Amino acid sequence: MKLDQSRLEYYITPEQAAKQLGLDLDSIYQLADEGKLQAAVMTDGSIGINQISVNNLLPKEALPEYQLNAGLKGVPISINEAGRKYKLNTSTLTRWMQRGLIHQLGKEGRKTLLDEADVAYCARVYRQNSGQGKWAFDDSGRPYKK
Repeated sequence: MKLDQSRLEYYITPEQAAKQLGLDLDSIYQLADEGKLQAAVMTDGSIGINQISVNNLLPKEALPEYQLNAGLKGVPISINEAGRKYKLNTSTLTRWMQRGLIHQLGKEGRKTLLDEADVAYCARVYRQNSGQGKWAFDDSGRPYKK
């Protein structure tokens, strides 16, 4: 019988979860009490925090999809230029900016300047999750999962 490792759950200590999320231990325990972090009592009696539930609370900037273009963080790109470069409709880019998925870095005359790392991330997620009637992003700007 072959073991399916993709189904194995991986637990970390509350201290490790706190470090990954940049929180104190009390906040980790509170998130576990609220059900936002999945916790379990391990065989040795210690508390374990499910790594997947920690990953689900990380900001989008910590995701591998975002890290692929992290070098573009803070690089300004106009909406029109971003539309051409990433083959996206400018109304889509504007909507993502209004939702807070893409940060506006400022204006240059009448041009709105966007953060190119955010644009590249959104374009990648949109292409992975696209399809008529499908959501690309959840409310926190992470790739939407059913």
